[in-house]
Amino acid sequence: MTSMASIANRQNSYWLSWEKGYLEAAEAFGYDTNVQTNNGEVSTQKQQFDTALASNADFIVGQTYTNAAAISLAETLVQGDTPGLLAVTIADWFVPQDAGEEYVQFFTPHFVNHAYSAAKMLFESMGGSGKFVHIEGNRGTAPNIGRNKGVDLAMEEYPDIEMAGSRQPGNFIRSDARDVMNDKVSQFGDDIDGYFGQNDAVALGGLTVLEENDIDVPVVGIDASEPGLAAIAEDRMTGTVSGMGPWQAGWSVAKCHDYINGHTLSPAEKMMSFNAPVCVKNPDEWTDTIDRLPVVDAADYNEDIFSGETPYDWKKMSVVEAGEDAWDPQIDLQPMDLADMKEVLDWKEDDKPSGYSLPGVYTDDATQEETTQLYKDQFKSNPLK
Repeated sequence: MTSMASIANRQNSYWLSWEKGYLEAAEAFGYDTNVQTNNGEVSTQKQQFDTALASNADFIVGQTYTNAAAISLAETLVQGDTPGLLAVTIADWFVPQDAGEEYVQFFTPHFVNHAYSAAKMLFESMGGSGKFVHIEGNRGTAPNIGRNKGVDLAMEEYPDIEMAGSRQPGNFIRSDARDVMNDKVSQFGDDIDGYFGQNDAVALGGLTVLEENDIDVPVVGIDASEPGLAAIAEDRMTGTVSGMGPWQAGWSVAKCHDYINGHTLSPAEKMMSFNAPVCVKNPDEWTDTIDRLPVVDAADYNEDIFSGETPYDWKKMSVVEAGEDAWDPQIDLQPMDLADMKEVLDWKEDDKPSGYSLPGVYTDDATQEETTQLYKDQFKSNPLK
């Protein structure tokens, strides 16, 4: 049995950790592995999908680089009669049912909750008042939009917190974040009391400029990358929210394995979001402040994710392997209804295609509540505690 995984690159720890989870899970379920890097090029990714289908891969997992690419790649899976799971990025007003049953599931981090929690940590570290710099990522992308919403939500709870000028894009890249922070330091200098980086690369890029200018302030990021976790250990960063790369990949493999072996997800399970842990140096200091996400020790997380095998029991994620009563997602995972799609993915009614009808399950409160409860009940163990 064979599989293919599609990742952007091997140049950052998020994708390396994602690959690690894929390799571990594929081995656990008995699939040969094939990791393809696309460098963010949609045409390359499409070619790799076509090649995998021509080689009779049993399934394909990964993320689409752009929203629009989700449609064409999902259609490629369906036309090739090959199951796949495409996560994190999806086109507006497009759900797996619109492609076909081979689009096994879509899931994404709850970008709003993740950024809201990181921002609360930052604002508390600032003593509840002062100016903070917020350097965002790639404008127009769901992760960026959702994280901006999360920061704005936290700001509503801290009236004495002020953003130092407007947000500027760091494009999720260190060098771009450095350029923006240089401008911010020129404008605000010692009036900067904190810094929110839209991911760890942006956080660390801006942090180096702050350090070069002897500006010592709390800094938070998102992704829980190895460099970010190292910065927490060195007391250069306060915290970072995990992107859960290994779990994302392993869960994707488990759901494709289930599909191949006859277990089909319910319609409400086709669109899901997850909450990931906040990584800090001293968790006890933050468990009363951070209420939407679990809080874990950054050093322990680094050991679990980046040293040796990850702590997940991949087969327990599979309904086929573990059984209807014993399967365990090992993470806080919940279905997405229409309100979630609008909040997390920034879908707008004005953008809905003429004549488009969203499957009724996404506005069926009873079914959504039942599925939410199912995943609460099945979440039996948290390997990152």
